[in-house]
Amino acid sequence: MSASHPVSFRDDPRNYFAQSITRMHTIDRSELEQMQLDALRTRVGEHLDSIEMAANLARRVGVGATDIAAFDDVAPLLFAHTVFKSYPSTLIVNKRFDLMTSWLNKQTSYDLSHVDTDGCASIDEWIDRLDAQTPLQAITSSGTTGTISIIPKSKHGAAENMRLWRLFLFQRFGVEPTPEVLTGAVDVVWPNYARGKLGHLRMAEMLRNEFTGNDPARFHALYDDAISSDLLFLYSQMRAAASRGELDTVKVDPELAARRVEFEAMQANQQQAMSDFFGRLTRELRGQKVFMTSAYPVMFHLARSGLDAGISGVFHPDSAILVGGGTKGFVLPPDFMDTIREFLGVPVLQEGYGMSEISALHWACELGKYHVQPWVIPFVLDPDTSAPLPRVGVTTGRAAFFDLMNESHWGGIISGDEITIDWSTPCRCGRTSVAIEHDIMRYSEKAGIDDDRISCSATEQVHSEVVEFLRTVNV
Repeated sequence: MSASHPVSFRDDPRNYFAQSITRMHTIDRSELEQMQLDALRTRVGEHLDSIEMAANLARRVGVGATDIAAFDDVAPLLFAHTVFKSYPSTLIVNKRFDLMTSWLNKQTSYDLSHVDTDGCASIDEWIDRLDAQTPLQAITSSGTTGTISIIPKSKHGAAENMRLWRLFLFQRFGVEPTPEVLTGAVDVVWPNYARGKLGHLRMAEMLRNEFTGNDPARFHALYDDAISSDLLFLYSQMRAAASRGELDTVKVDPELAARRVEFEAMQANQQQAMSDFFGRLTRELRGQKVFMTSAYPVMFHLARSGLDAGISGVFHPDSAILVGGGTKGFVLPPDFMDTIREFLGVPVLQEGYGMSEISALHWACELGKYHVQPWVIPFVLDPDTSAPLPRVGVTTGRAAFFDLMNESHWGGIISGDEITIDWSTPCRCGRTSVAIEHDIMRYSEKAGIDDDRISCSATEQVHSEVVEFLRTVNV
């Protein structure tokens, strides 16, 4: 590995490190930082030439690619994650998807000026057209603060991200990868909607392609259909209006209102559907190697119900089980992870920390610390001023990242999360990479401020809440 190949490192870290997670996380820190700095200058230069929003910010603050001599020099160019919902919501309400495309064109390195939106009648249809006519695979958020985020991610990046997931899910640190690890097929247990434009639902298609050997029979979803982005947008509008006491002012699309009975039936059947889903899979897939992911509360409640029914050790011990997403207000017992392990029969549960605005998931080591991927530059910012805190010792503040692998949109993002990094003390696990402490909190939880995040665990909750809102509206 050499600092003389920043493009290869930046664009294709999987093959640069010979598909070895051990090599990725044992590179000398000083060597890695020089590679990152070289790649940062190159990526910033490219994106200031191709992304209008980034170029405008750079002109205002007077920072260009040639001004970056150290990581902190790029800090004035970091975007707040809310930039991806900076469009007027009336454009969606009035179905002006031509203007939505113009807005999105300012956020991406791809040229969207040729996209045909004539007659486009919904968010889902608009994104389908972007899919068909551009290299993008745009994703949305659930819109808990009054509007939804729309992130112009690329198809290529999404596919590559799943290949990286495979490495970290099935490979073990300290052991070089085998052909089985790199190419073997497994069943995917997906206790969620099979399709949709939300970030994690977009991921479902990638999982089908990458993990199952393109065998649709090995992808097991709770619901075979999609959750509507237009329904989520309506929810975001209604939630914001309800907080102001103006719910009667929200314009409800007649097509969505006409589907009210369908939505209510799905909501009423959620608990039974989940019970039936896992009852069937514990029989059909018992003892098999699988991949499964869900949020902590979902996994715990499934495990507790299974153990209470006398079921344990469901899957092969080498299965890849990814948990995370926070507890979402649920109070879980101290031994909840042990409960999940016992039910699933998988001794090692994997945890990851990430956000849809960047490509990487940072995987936890056996000590519970999230090791930052080598193609991502982490920052800890002062929560009040957004100034970067020193990259030495232990610092706690607002998390920010620059993702060097992002090709489709600006990679510098300020999050809503409070993190702690010990920059100076190597992790005892043997990895040389920078590590984020396990306990991460959103500033919204500390300050009581809404903070719209893209969360895989919120889908069913959001679906239920929007149906409740629909019940209150006369259309």
